[in-house]
Amino acid sequence: MNQTDQDVTLKNETVLTLPDGAPAKLPAVLMFGMPGVGKGTQGALLGTMSGMFHVSTGSIFRSLDPGSDDGKLIFSLIDRGKLVPDDVAVAAWKRWLDGQIANGNYNPIRDVLILDGIPRRVGQSQLLEECIDVLAVVHLEAPSDEPILERLRNRALTEGRADDADEQIIRRRFEIYRESTRPVLDYYPPEIVHTINPLGTPMEIKKRILEGIIPAIRRHEQAG
Repeated sequence: MNQTDQDVTLKNETVLTLPDGAPAKLPAVLMFGMPGVGKGTQGALLGTMSGMFHVSTGSIFRSLDPGSDDGKLIFSLIDRGKLVPDDVAVAAWKRWLDGQIANGNYNPIRDVLILDGIPRRVGQSQLLEECIDVLAVVHLEAPSDEPILERLRNRALTEGRADDADEQIIRRRFEIYRESTRPVLDYYPPEIVHTINPLGTPMEIKKRILEGIIPAIRRHEQAG
């Protein structure tokens, strides 16, 4: 990271602005899984339910104003093929969430966060510890890679996504997930990690997820 990057990174330190009555650590469910398992689809479905708020970090990054401090730094890093530093990713996420609190889309007193795309590395998990209470981790994992590979090929045909049509690119993305992101699962207690088969209809998968996370959410509500 060059000096300019470091200067902007230092400015990215931020603290969530929470209303009176909100917990100091926000309750959250984390969505994990390799590309193609349906994290975004299932996160969005859960987010339509009362008391749940879906946050897609990929969507946050794509929506950044290129002229903003976050946008200039993050897009410049991505354009140079660099990873977004953990502190920068978490700070951008916090600022976006602050905006959702301010405009009334997310109620931190009532809603459980459904986090899709963050944390992606152990460093992000460590940075997020101060502001989220992880109730459950949903680990979407198929018995083998082949059904997910086929799902991505079909997505390439229907959505015109070239990166989903090349098997070598897909398998490399699977490797990157296993090398960089899957180890984050070991950061959390095994009793809160729920491995869910992502094959079936969206409603079947949603039912499996809810069976895993509802007890944790109920325990949180009763403790509160």
